[in-house]
Amino acid sequence: MVAAEPIVYIVDEMVVTPGRARAFLAAYLERYAPGAIARGLTLDRVLVSPPVWLEDQSNTVSVSWTLRGARAWWHQSLLARHDADVLRWWEDADELLTTRRRTVSCSPADVEVVADV
Repeated sequence: MVAAEPIVYIVDEMVVTPGRARAFLAAYLERYAPGAIARGLTLDRVLVSPPVWLEDQSNTVSVSWTLRGARAWWHQSLLARHDADVLRWWEDADELLTTRRRTVSCSPADVEVVADV
């Protein structure tokens, strides 16, 4: 039996300007998510912190994606870097964000396999 490719997690953590989190999340899911799915990512979860839409403070929106294996991660990453729609999305999104950060990770048991590319 062949072992399944390890799961790679991509997490976008975005701090949205006060009062704009709900609109930002709708735009992210409408404009960014379809392309990410087409590149092979699977939407894992969407979290809003704190769990209330703030008008006078910032919400943090965290979106977690998964895919199988390092090869799939590199493939989708290269596709995204050369996609004008992705670049345009992040340029537009940055107007609504105070900060954003993306992390890529896997379980400790999978690090050796994922790093062997």
